[in-house]
Amino acid sequence: MFVQLTNMSVQHRGKTIVLNSNMIVSMMTSEVVRDEATGSSEVVTHVFIPPHGTWQVKESVEEILQQIGSAHS
Repeated sequence: MFVQLTNMSVQHRGKTIVLNSNMIVSMMTSEVVRDEATGSSEVVTHVFIPPHGTWQVKESVEEILQQIGSAHS
């Protein structure tokens, strides 16, 4: 099953990313500092899928779990 999310990494901000939810090992939401000089930051959800890496996405853990749950109903 796949989930469609919004990429929040600086290089790919706002682009759609589709991830295989069967491979997700963990998710967590945290604040990421984007500019040390100004202190600007944003809240993102980190989705970890080994061995490929971690993606920063806009959707919350709850929103991602809702997408996964909807696909299984």
